[in-house]
Amino acid sequence: MPDAIATALDERNALAERIALQEGEIASLSGEVLERYEEATFVYRLSERIGTVLGEASIAELVLDDVARVLGARRGAIWLRADDCTWRREAAWPGPDHDGPGLDALGLPEAIAAGRPWMREGFAGDGPAIAVAIPDAEGAPLGAIVLASRASGRSYRAGDLKLLAAVASLASAFVRNHRLSDKARRADAREREDEIARQVHRGLLPREDPSVEGLDVSGGFRAAEIVGGDFYGYVLPADGSLGLAMADVSGHGVGAALYMATAKGAVQSEGRRIVSPADLLARTNEVLLADFSGTDVFATALFARFYPRDGRLVYANAGHNPPLLVRAKGESTWLPASGPALGILAGAAYRESTLAFGAGDALFVYTDGLVEARDAQRRFFGVDRLVGLARSLGDLPASRTREAIFAALDAHVGAAAPHDDVTLVVVRGLPARPARTRR
Repeated sequence: MPDAIATALDERNALAERIALQEGEIASLSGEVLERYEEATFVYRLSERIGTVLGEASIAELVLDDVARVLGARRGAIWLRADDCTWRREAAWPGPDHDGPGLDALGLPEAIAAGRPWMREGFAGDGPAIAVAIPDAEGAPLGAIVLASRASGRSYRAGDLKLLAAVASLASAFVRNHRLSDKARRADAREREDEIARQVHRGLLPREDPSVEGLDVSGGFRAAEIVGGDFYGYVLPADGSLGLAMADVSGHGVGAALYMATAKGAVQSEGRRIVSPADLLARTNEVLLADFSGTDVFATALFARFYPRDGRLVYANAGHNPPLLVRAKGESTWLPASGPALGILAGAAYRESTLAFGAGDALFVYTDGLVEARDAQRRFFGVDRLVGLARSLGDLPASRTREAIFAALDAHVGAAAPHDDVTLVVVRGLPARPARTRR
């Protein structure tokens, strides 16, 4: 009997121990479940609050403020990687004037770059620290959340690390969404700017070629994907001559278009009053310097006057690509620059030259986009190809000559995207009309 009682007592004690152990496990699980529930609630509420702020700095400040408070951190920082791969501190705890823990000071770059979490136990005089990478969909870390020291003095635990990693993933989603939205906004702004530049540009180009007795004139323009600064135009004074202007403004977009509009205005207004091409370029240079002082914009330009009744051509060249003059018998010559580009040097002087220009002669005026166009192997269209075409096309009308050169350009470039605008004007001298006889 005593043995049976002893056995029963042992079984009861064992059962009590198992019950106590299970109760402890249940209490531990309940605490863990409650802790996970609180963490899930925290992350959920944080996600709602992040959706109400704009900008990377605001997102970082909100995230750091909440997670530092929940985990009891005394110091903290969020670092984000910029487009140039440099790291910048976007937020600091407990405030913007606080330096927060530095990445280099904590020896974090290698761990963060590898996407690994990082923890340091608290030792005498050196508090605990914890850090996780803010992940990026492309593999490289988008940033890092770093917390150092705690008000409680205890070290960070694995649960703290999991919570911080969850917050980092949440922050990553919002930062990446902000960057994508910002990129889309910038793309839309650039697209709108390019469209404005295209409209300005189209309004500056001639709608049709002029009809001048003794000359056959045809001009054309090919736009690159990004609007450039090519311009050409005509001046038709009452003396029966033809003024031809061409300019190539540095840069692209609205700025180049506005500079080009100013150049056109100066040429059109002054070209009817100033006969000399050299004086006209000098005056246009002063206008551009006055309107665009302090900018790095400039323009190469050429202005030529054709006098078909006298059989002569007068021109001045402000740093522009030398036009090609092909004589009726096939000889060719270049018309070099006679002064600096416009908008660079105040008081610049330009030299003008006079040449014979008669029936069968042809002048090819172009921008660098023509001769510098490249094929898939990066080979230039080149001046030699232009000379060969100009000579071979003989007495074709100016419009057919221009289109033939554009066709050769298209064949050379192929599927390669044009990197610059292309402008070409062809002027041919025509035989004089026979005089009418009175009966």
